[in-house]
Amino acid sequence: MSKRTLHPSELVLGQPLPCDAYDARGVLLLRKGELLISQNQIDRLLELANFDAIHDDPPPDAEAVPRSPLAQILEARRWLTDCLTAPAGDFVATIDRIAGQIARAVRRNADVALAAILLVPEGAYPCRHAVNAAIACELVGQALALSPPLQRATVAAALTMNIGMLDLQRQLYAAAAPPDDAQRAAIRAHCTSGVALLKAHGVDDTHWLQAVEDHHERADGSGYPAGKTLAELDLPARLLALADVYCAAVSARAHRRALSPHTALRRLFLSTGALDEELAALFIKTLGIYPPGTGVRLRNGSIAVVLERGASCHKPKVASLTTHDGLRTGIPIRRRGDQAAHAVAETVDLEALALPVDMEALWGADAAL
Repeated sequence: MSKRTLHPSELVLGQPLPCDAYDARGVLLLRKGELLISQNQIDRLLELANFDAIHDDPPPDAEAVPRSPLAQILEARRWLTDCLTAPAGDFVATIDRIAGQIARAVRRNADVALAAILLVPEGAYPCRHAVNAAIACELVGQALALSPPLQRATVAAALTMNIGMLDLQRQLYAAAAPPDDAQRAAIRAHCTSGVALLKAHGVDDTHWLQAVEDHHERADGSGYPAGKTLAELDLPARLLALADVYCAAVSARAHRRALSPHTALRRLFLSTGALDEELAALFIKTLGIYPPGTGVRLRNGSIAVVLERGASCHKPKVASLTTHDGLRTGIPIRRRGDQAAHAVAETVDLEALALPVDMEALWGADAAL
């Protein structure tokens, strides 16, 4: 395994990293070819022992990049769990690495990434929810054409928005009843305490910190911790608020079932001023009225899964799991979107119908594990 030392002049803002970057323990921080998106990122890399631990080739025990977008997303959930439960090494670089992995998965197959939010409840809820929200922020951020630094800050904020209440979030997920008064007080304090923790871990990106601070603020002033209004909220916080609300709504709890994605998105649109209405419209347009992974009943009676967002938001591409009379198909049957019989009639709960979904059978190699 060869290694080299880089001169600072080789790290150019907006240009790709010329080789893999590892910390002193051999943990990959940033992969060769990743864009250098901020001077702060470059400065942190220069702090890593003058690149004495930068290698042309990864160490033999380095984790291979998962081969499919779905595998990358599940790996991101595991990495985030390790990072938030036992922070070690360069926290900022680790979150940046996870954000980069999510960006690669979304760029390769956004439909698989969106479907994972709905169909793969693997991993502890706090980190699963954070990665799910990061997927939505990454995708909508692309639609907004955010600058690379702002995009990465928004996704990093999604990954760390609840760092101030991880233990409480686990308790709430398993609770059989809504939170009590003491828990509500802790919830209202978690944005501020989260920012303090992030600063203690070395985060100094103002967009990242502000998005975490403000992700429960609401456009009409009804949010917390400061009761800010729309004009006081930066775009990352407004986008993160939408992603947080949507991803929480489509996840089941011990005391309530998940909402259908269609219903959750409709609630965003009808939020009566609490959320950024213009941004909510773009959020819904980007994810689709029937996001990939949504269970639907077609007009011919067949139960199907949405595979892709179609050219028209009302006409997604689907694959049937049952025949028109309810018999389970051996393999999913892709349907033509131009036939009235295969149009979406309503959404359904696949779990309640006892219809498990094999993502690899639906999306092929991009969903292989």
